[in-house]
Amino acid sequence: MRATILGWSAVSGLVLGLIAGLLLFALAVVSGELLAGVIPRLAGRARVALAILSFVLLPLAGTALGWLEGRLKLR
Repeated sequence: MRATILGWSAVSGLVLGLIAGLLLFALAVVSGELLAGVIPRLAGRARVALAILSFVLLPLAGTALGWLEGRLKLR
């Protein structure tokens, strides 16, 4: 029972992290297309860095926070 609560809390944090990352990446792509003439060379590098942040770091942070939330639920 305890492992199930921790697991589902971590999975929900992962899903929320993916949603937040997707929204952040979409916002960056749209703003990058609008400002492509202003910063032409930096756009490609910034997209790669933002993709790593959005699809790796934010979901990992969400998973960790979800796991911590599950630990709080079990107290």
